[in-house]
Amino acid sequence: MEELLPIRTPRLTVRMMTSDDAEVLAAYRNEPEVAKHQLWDLPYPVEEARRMLAGQRADEQLEPGGKYQLAIEVDGVLVGDVFTDVGETGGTAEIGYTLATAHQGHGYATEAAGAVVAALYDRIGCVRVYGELDPENVASQRVLERIGLIYEGVTKQSFLWRGEWTDNMSYAATRADYDEWRNRPSGPPAVVELVELDWRNEAAYRRLRTHHSEERFVDPTWLSIVEAHFPEEINGAPVVPWMRGVGADAEPVGFLMIAEATEHHPEPYLWRLLIDRLRQRRGIARRAIGLLVEQLRRDGHTTLVTSWGEGPGSPRPFYERLGFVPTGVIVDGETVARLSLG
Repeated sequence: MEELLPIRTPRLTVRMMTSDDAEVLAAYRNEPEVAKHQLWDLPYPVEEARRMLAGQRADEQLEPGGKYQLAIEVDGVLVGDVFTDVGETGGTAEIGYTLATAHQGHGYATEAAGAVVAALYDRIGCVRVYGELDPENVASQRVLERIGLIYEGVTKQSFLWRGEWTDNMSYAATRADYDEWRNRPSGPPAVVELVELDWRNEAAYRRLRTHHSEERFVDPTWLSIVEAHFPEEINGAPVVPWMRGVGADAEPVGFLMIAEATEHHPEPYLWRLLIDRLRQRRGIARRAIGLLVEQLRRDGHTTLVTSWGEGPGSPRPFYERLGFVPTGVIVDGETVARLSLG
């Protein structure tokens, strides 16, 4: 049987760590940004790294009942590690990852952890893989989401960390969840359309969900529908919602809602746009906006306004690529931007 390790991806090699890696591991574990959301205390001594790696052999393979630190290499350079704790039966496994500060932002954690997760399902036979993290660690949330894990919840004050009881966030995927993620459509759909909602299709669109980390910037569809039925008052008058489902090849994939232009609200406002987590990165959101812009032009409008939150994962780059320009106005902590429809 072919050995599981090392794992080679297009850019990386993932191999078993040994005590020869202790000095590099200790060096990046002592970087403040690396340690910010991690379990170890600072300073992290190299002796502790040697102790942790002492029992690992270069030719060792993943097996049920083992805890492993796996090296992430780029062109032979150690840039971080993946941790996995494989349960005694081989049915479950925990996944974690750490990258040196200088090597963050290149997608290495997603590529390496994703390859290990695939091996845990396909080679070890896991039926569930999970990850636990600090709820403030948004970057790590996004890695777990990109490798197919799903947000499960937060347990309050359940984890003793550096002398303080803190909250703990959990992500996980069953084998069925992971297969659905791995086999999701990846190419652009032939047809994208804005679909009027009624009693026959509303439930299918209401069930759509973004990644959990994206909910900091966009409310779920069900809440948007509630808000549409109880619109807030702005400039002395309630806003007038106009909502549509986003369909792709006759499948519900997203949701779009605007506040229509009225005498009290002179410009249409893009209130909500989301694409389901299993249907993202296919150009659907861009095409949905294009359909909206065509409709607004036909109705005689010359501008479209929206707003976005700032921070890791912000939709700002997406909207700026479409031509939205910040106005300099901040409302409720969000950046207001305008798109010319001329």
